[in-house]
Amino acid sequence: MHKTLLSAALLAALTLAAAGTASARSPAVADGATPIATDGAPHRGHGRHGPPGDPVDALARLDTDGDGRISHAEAEAARQAGQARREARQAARQARDGEAARPSDPGARKPHGGPGGPHARGGRGIDLVADFAAIDRDGDGFLTRSELRRWHDAKRAERRAEGERRFDAMFREADLNGDGRLSRVEVDEKLPRLAARFAWLDENRDGTLSREELQAGRPQR
Repeated sequence: MHKTLLSAALLAALTLAAAGTASARSPAVADGATPIATDGAPHRGHGRHGPPGDPVDALARLDTDGDGRISHAEAEAARQAGQARREARQAARQARDGEAARPSDPGARKPHGGPGGPHARGGRGIDLVADFAAIDRDGDGFLTRSELRRWHDAKRAERRAEGERRFDAMFREADLNGDGRLSRVEVDEKLPRLAARFAWLDENRDGTLSREELQAGRPQR
């Protein structure tokens, strides 16, 4: 169990370290892939579209009155629209599967948004409603493109630093002899989920995995 958890944690750390770079080019319009969101859900169909591929400019769709800024009311409206879409999708799934939601059923799904939901803050995303005051640096009650860009870049740097910290911790724990490289035995022992890809990751064919080789093979999201 410990081996599996360590391996999963390393993969998570690698993914988290990559998130800062990947989020800048991830489309902000695909379901489940909104890098910045008011509630962790995509806001397709709410307001106007920004240039594709830029998670900050994609938020132009929330500026429903066209004044070039996002008010708290507009952010809240987007959150409510996202919640309504999630509830509609959940109802459609239940109808399709022929199952009714039973709150007392411990196996029942929790709503994706709101307190306790797995996407309450959208993972890599920014909750515009909860973080509104922090993003609004000049305190005028509106979020501008530059304020959102500054906040997004700061969060991306935080995610990258956290990913690197977790990766370093996992690497040190797996490096049983402390030589700064992971042998096949160490990977089999500590990171069994990477064992099948050992030869693929070992690009210089020296029989060990360096930090650079592991980071180069991290998942791109």
